Amino acid sequence: MNAPAPEDAAAKPQGVIANPDALLQAEIDRVVLEQSGHSAEELRELDELERLPPVSDEELARQAESAPGADGDPSTPE
Repeated sequence: MNAPAPEDAAAKPQGVIANPDALLQAEIDRVVLEQSGHSAEELRELDELERLPPVSDEELARQAESAPGADGDPSTPE
């Protein structure tokens, strides 16, 4: 890719970047999105799931008792 000639660069007004950090973050987001193989919506959903509080041992035990699986034994994980 060739750099524009000096007279071409002078003829085109340059945009003002209000927040260089926002531009950097947008570029980081673009690269991550391309490399992840996920859509922006999927990445947002994954982020929301990661922010959920962990499930307590009591809640896990309650779930195991209410749905013990095919063998009917809540002490064995499925």
